[in-house]
Amino acid sequence: MRPYREYWSDPGMMTPPTLRPDEAMKLEDLLENIDDLVILATTDGKILYVNRAWREKLGYSQEEVHKINAHDVLHPMQHRLVAVNEAKLMAGETLRDVQRTFVAKNGNEFFVEGFLNYRFGKDGKPEYVRAVFRDITERKKAEEMKNELIAMATHELRSPLTSIIGSIELAKRHPDTADKMLEMALRNSQFMLDLINDYLSIEKLTSGGTPLNLEPLDLSALVEGTLETGRGLGAKNQVRLELGAVLDGAKVSGDPDRLRQVLTNLLSNAVKFSPENDVVTASISRKEGFLRVSVADHGPGIPENFRGKIFGRFEQAEGHKKGGSGLGLAISKAIVERHNGRIGFETGNGTTFFFELPELAS
Repeated sequence: MRPYREYWSDPGMMTPPTLRPDEAMKLEDLLENIDDLVILATTDGKILYVNRAWREKLGYSQEEVHKINAHDVLHPMQHRLVAVNEAKLMAGETLRDVQRTFVAKNGNEFFVEGFLNYRFGKDGKPEYVRAVFRDITERKKAEEMKNELIAMATHELRSPLTSIIGSIELAKRHPDTADKMLEMALRNSQFMLDLINDYLSIEKLTSGGTPLNLEPLDLSALVEGTLETGRGLGAKNQVRLELGAVLDGAKVSGDPDRLRQVLTNLLSNAVKFSPENDVVTASISRKEGFLRVSVADHGPGIPENFRGKIFGRFEQAEGHKKGGSGLGLAISKAIVERHNGRIGFETGNGTTFFFELPELAS
């Protein structure tokens, strides 16, 4: 791809003819050193010029830029918007506050906002599109967080809050039931507090705001210890927690409190969905340089239409709601990924959730 100043000096290139060479060099210097993403491209997507910010954000070198099409960096779901806006651009309009999702060379997605318009030739036909965008990914995340908080307040907190108010009103009208009503109010208040704490926890984890206290861990000892402390939960639900195969001496680098939280979440889910007098088994195995911790139950399995969103926030399958905030698996996923690990499940007749962490060399 050629520098912007060459568009001036080559009469075959589509650039403003009024710039002197020294002015073109100054313009290029300006464009190369601003934070906004600048692009000039033909109407069919052939890239004529992109500035340094664009190249760095999308991960392409000067040499690579001319090998791709401008449409290649658009999220596939947004290709339709290009056609929708075509009529306005052809009418000479400048589209402002345009939002797009770009996909970088490494696959990362980010949000941008800016303006674009066409430059027309003397024959009235569009020669190229010029666009300037700025990264608004952090703003989008803040908006999503605000929307989730509103959703939580609207859907997740309304029921327990209504119950608390009702319990207090009944206790006032019927003092003889006060103890029972206040106990119910306390239980719902605790649920609301747990929900808010869970939400704040996952926000800190996904944003990197919660530091991990990493240390070498004997994974078998951690699993056995977590299983032991969870037996009370199993007994309450008439489900036994058992230890399956383990690997003595197998170690990972991890935050013990956070990894216990992950395993406790998986055990709690397995217990909730297990039939009475059944068994939930936790085990450890090796898999391609990773240590896998598995938690297997014999419950009804995960509905097929829910499997793709099971690690989402506030997600609970219809007809399979068993209480809880709907954040446990999302928190577990965030913790495991902060450990450079991965989490998943296998389901059918029963379900096995697992997480894998890089094994420490002996």
